[in-house]
Amino acid sequence: MSESGAVIQALVSAAKEVEDAGQEGISEALRGQAEEAFGSVESALWAALVEATGGRRRGGRSEPTRVERVVGEAYEHPLYVETGEGMLYAMHGPDLEVGEEPELIESPEGIGEVVNVSWVGEGDSLYLFSNEGRFYGVDPRMVPLWDRRGEGRTIRDVLQLSGEERVRFLVPRRQLVNGRVVHVTAQGKGKASDGGEFDKGDGLDRSGREGFLLNEGDEAVAVMAVGRQATIFCASAQGQGIHFEAGELRSMGRKAVGVNLMKLGGADDAIVNAFEGTRVKQLAVITAQGLGKRVEFGEFRTQGRGGAGMQVLRLNAGDQVVGVVPCNPAEDLGVILSSGRVWRMPAAELALMGRSAKGGRVLELEAGEEVRGLVALPCGG
Repeated sequence: MSESGAVIQALVSAAKEVEDAGQEGISEALRGQAEEAFGSVESALWAALVEATGGRRRGGRSEPTRVERVVGEAYEHPLYVETGEGMLYAMHGPDLEVGEEPELIESPEGIGEVVNVSWVGEGDSLYLFSNEGRFYGVDPRMVPLWDRRGEGRTIRDVLQLSGEERVRFLVPRRQLVNGRVVHVTAQGKGKASDGGEFDKGDGLDRSGREGFLLNEGDEAVAVMAVGRQATIFCASAQGQGIHFEAGELRSMGRKAVGVNLMKLGGADDAIVNAFEGTRVKQLAVITAQGLGKRVEFGEFRTQGRGGAGMQVLRLNAGDQVVGVVPCNPAEDLGVILSSGRVWRMPAAELALMGRSAKGGRVLELEAGEEVRGLVALPCGG
């Protein structure tokens, strides 16, 4: 029996003893075991209640949320696939199907394995931001197609990228209207710039312009367009997250590094992702070792930027968070693995837990394989 299963049985037995003998309370030892296995005594008591009443909850996990899944137009929109050699392709959305386990996306020799998949909706133009802080304007139809990737045309034939430069983030041009562009870096820096700094109405520029500066050794982990009344959420590898008002970031010019957004836990810590918090109901989190969960976003109150934030997930020794994304339980998540395997799964399959819980086993990894990232996708049936 697993550790959490043993805790459930002990709590059920303790409840029966309390009823039979008129005793009160839970022993300190059992209370400690409950907190260790479930993150809180309350979560453990709920699991024990489900067990006692014939429910199916096991191992600290809630049953998958039952939701109505409706496939909409968003499913037909393209997905953008990034490969290990810095290539970017547009894939027909339905080509990445919902499955019961990860599948290897075959790619031709020389372009590298799949390292990221993203969905940004439909639009007539995109701004592409690179790992070096430059941005490019492009018609989406100019992005090479994944099903024709063997014909030789790559994103480097479309954009004037430098030697090691690669496209990392996509922002629809329409989102810049009356908004601001915010970038967040692994070392916890970030800034906001008015959308007009990027879109001056003079057309799309495929030659590239400087969008933001980076400190030596730093890299961007997120670029987004947000409204002035929005909130921003940043999550770190050591399982912390900070939620703050976007208004705390005063607008700066494009050629600036920015300010401190989050206090990290040391040299081994880094921000792994950031997103706009407006209208987010839940977030999904996953670790390199394949543990994950959903958390109600309301558990993360807004704070002043620059602090250490609040716990997102309690980590096992040697593990780290690799992905945190806004989550709609009626839609999908994409799990990206270091081997190039990708799993499109219903978001509701992740257990809904509290902030301090470790999460449940999301998938079985192959030898030497790790989870590389997590992305939010529209419902795929």
